Amino acid sequence: MTLDTRIYVHGPVDHREAFVKFNQLLGAHEGIRFRDEQDTTYRDGEWVTIPDGPWTLMNEPDQGLPGWLMLHYRPGAALRVPADVAACDEDCDPDCTGTYHRKACWLEISIDTAYSYSGPAGGCGDLHARLVAEFGKWLDGKGVRWSWMNEFTGEVHWGYEGLEELGAGGLKALEWFSFDVMPAIAARFAAED
Repeated sequence: MTLDTRIYVHGPVDHREAFVKFNQLLGAHEGIRFRDEQDTTYRDGEWVTIPDGPWTLMNEPDQGLPGWLMLHYRPGAALRVPADVAACDEDCDPDCTGTYHRKACWLEISIDTAYSYSGPAGGCGDLHARLVAEFGKWLDGKGVRWSWMNEFTGEVHWGYEGLEELGAGGLKALEWFSFDVMPAIAARFAAED
């Protein structure tokens, strides 16, 4: 189980520069392995590239970093414009209010960390709160607006609001994982022996 925190960049920023900066915040070294690929979709029994579709620049997993970084972008353009996210689609409930639609943005950054993460500054929520704040400070220095989504609540916050709640949510997730999920898994394996 993982915490996936999303950061929405609402103004033009070079995706490569943002990727390098976020990797620095993660403590990545120059030899980090990554992929930069145009997104695909499953259509008629095969995976096909989406014409004029978005791209994903991401670190390869399992490199010892505290989180898995994925940056979604569209070369030379906004990832999603307001018209792209306003209308409901086939995945929406009949009473959809649009609250959970993807957000219009220039870039979308996803950082994914295991609930069981524990580092020098705390758990996964504390790590994500620090990363959001530090990356936000970098964007502020460029004069670019940004927001982020708290996966625990589904709420999107502008700037630094709500970061304390993110840290607390990470602690609750770790406790749930440690005291509910792991014992249930252990009991299941014990029963199978």
